[in-house]
Amino acid sequence: MKLSSTNRLTLLLTLAALSIILTACSSSGSSGNEGDFVIHLYTGSDEIGAESISFDELVANEDRPILLNFWAGNCPPCRAEMPALEQTWREYGDKVLFIGVDVGPYVGLGTYKSGQALVDEVGITYVTGNTSDRSVITDWKVQSMPSTFLIGKDGRVHDIVIGAISRSRLSQKVRELIAANAT
Repeated sequence: MKLSSTNRLTLLLTLAALSIILTACSSSGSSGNEGDFVIHLYTGSDEIGAESISFDELVANEDRPILLNFWAGNCPPCRAEMPALEQTWREYGDKVLFIGVDVGPYVGLGTYKSGQALVDEVGITYVTGNTSDRSVITDWKVQSMPSTFLIGKDGRVHDIVIGAISRSRLSQKVRELIAANAT
């Protein structure tokens, strides 16, 4: 089938318009938080003043930007990066709130018991816990373990790191987040 130049132009314009419409419809227009979830804490209750809290409530009441790290208890790269997260938390915790969320049961890499054991073994002091909401994986589009979201004070995702992150790169990303949120 051969199309005339007018029909080709009409087809191209129609496809372009459809593409623009689909792109607009798929944009969430959200603040970056793809889904709220409740965090049940392993550590950090003194930091946030609760044993459980919804992530949206935490963001709304927090003056610092947030580093949100999804991890699993039986995930070797997660285990490898945890000391760097703890060291960086100790250095920048007054400027950035670190939150680790154990999603091991939802990705087949552990149980809440193995997650708590890892936190205890590594000596994590930043806010960590689990969630009973398995939709956090799809809502936040977590495709790899670990996954780290750097979130501005406005609740928008500033940067995403997929996979384990080294101490030097983590420090660089945290400094960038602090600079982007300086007011």
